[in-house]
Amino acid sequence: MDEFINQQLEKLYSSLSESEARLHPPARIKSQIQTLINGLKPLNIIRPCRIGDGITRIDESKEKHLSELFDKACLAGRFVKFVPSSGAATRMFSKLHATLNKLSDFTLEDLENISSYDKDTEATYTFLKNIEKFAFFDDLKKFFADDLLSVIKSKPAEVLKKILSTDGLDYSNKPKAVLKFHKYKNDCRTAFTEHLIESYYYQKDFQNRIKVHFTISEEHENLFKEEFNSFINKKYFPDAEYLIDFSYQNKSTDSIALTSDNEIYFNSKGEPIFRPAGHGALLENLNRLEGDLIFIKNIDNVCVDRLKPVTVKYKKILGGFLLLIQKQIFEYLSLLEQEKIQDSKTDEILKFMEAFLNIPKPDGFNQWDNKKKKNYLFSKLNRPLRVCGVVKNEGQPGGAPFWVKNDDGEISTQIVEAAQIDLKNEEQKLIFNNSTHFNPVDLVCAVRDYKGNNFNLMNYSDPKAAIIVHKAVDGNEIKSLELPGLWNGGMSNWISVFVEVPILTFNPVKEVTDLLHPAHMEEI
Repeated sequence: MDEFINQQLEKLYSSLSESEARLHPPARIKSQIQTLINGLKPLNIIRPCRIGDGITRIDESKEKHLSELFDKACLAGRFVKFVPSSGAATRMFSKLHATLNKLSDFTLEDLENISSYDKDTEATYTFLKNIEKFAFFDDLKKFFADDLLSVIKSKPAEVLKKILSTDGLDYSNKPKAVLKFHKYKNDCRTAFTEHLIESYYYQKDFQNRIKVHFTISEEHENLFKEEFNSFINKKYFPDAEYLIDFSYQNKSTDSIALTSDNEIYFNSKGEPIFRPAGHGALLENLNRLEGDLIFIKNIDNVCVDRLKPVTVKYKKILGGFLLLIQKQIFEYLSLLEQEKIQDSKTDEILKFMEAFLNIPKPDGFNQWDNKKKKNYLFSKLNRPLRVCGVVKNEGQPGGAPFWVKNDDGEISTQIVEAAQIDLKNEEQKLIFNNSTHFNPVDLVCAVRDYKGNNFNLMNYSDPKAAIIVHKAVDGNEIKSLELPGLWNGGMSNWISVFVEVPILTFNPVKEVTDLLHPAHMEEI
């Protein structure tokens, strides 16, 4: 096997420039190839997290206190929002592309007839029938001398192409962040703008400063800067100062692509393919941020103004709950630094860990000596902390909170994606399908220790929680490696607390027709 891998490495590096070779050192590529060939061990999920068993439901009587805790820390400037925003909007329009690939010459009536038995065409027909409701409708009209609605009836393909292609709106290639999502009476807003407006209502410090960090693709930086300048020029909030910065996903984290025969894949130009390693690569960006308290939220999870109060309320509750827990953790860590602590205090800490942090008491703990107990408790408490909002599962694809057992028999709560478990194992599949809640990527994180130093977040990731992905490129089956996901394997060794939040706080846009959902319509 080593000989085979060395042969592949020799072929690879003979095709790379000196700078490319430095970006992808042999040891890293060899490790990727070994993992892609040998596969990854799936996680062992024990049971889904439920209310009272891994998921907390905040009592209404506690909400005011938690909001006050949040407001105090917010005014002190402790919060920043981290928004992964590098993804292109291609998948938003996949069904429109599929329709154009299937049909060559068609009318709107043809689409209506076909839509009864073809899901792609049904979505395209729904999109075109409602086109006036989309925030980019007026921009689209500029490309047509004739009445756009008439063109849609007779030649809808022309309209679709103008939305998707570079000689039109180019929405298929632009980042999702800069697409116009929401239409208001006198305004149309992108997802980027909605994030900045949302942040105004819960992130201002005592000087009205708001800190937001976006991860972007380097080639789209100008688009983001233009969008930010447009936002500033519209003067939504003249009293606020927005401290915006950007970072790129590190290309050195990209994964080599292999063929189904485990050989390095070369395209028609004889070039090897390196694929982005998923959102897990953004752990480096988060680590470099060296923040204090960090909100993490996806770029497409925004809503119109009339629903923002719900989002703001629960952002404050999540942040306040994090602060409450962090305060207690810091007190216990300071106590554990003392030479001796009473057994009653040890029991108190254990009960806190079980009740609030989802950390069960280890077998044999009572028989340990005082030093071993203290070391264990200290190691479990002195870690990055995250409070994750979870919503009731209504069939959304993606991760969910579970109790997981590792190879050492240790049990912890984790966000688990379907790709991380063995769905051929009927027992594991049943456990996964019985989850009651879903991870909408609504996190607030505390990344400094009790002495005020930043944790090195890279030390709390589980490298074995990577994912092998299979794709088709130019008709060829390839596979590559995605790093442990930012909010699952990338945070595997964090303290993880799950809190139920309303489904109204989760309004993703995965397909363009999702923009017809009431959460994205100011006027219904």
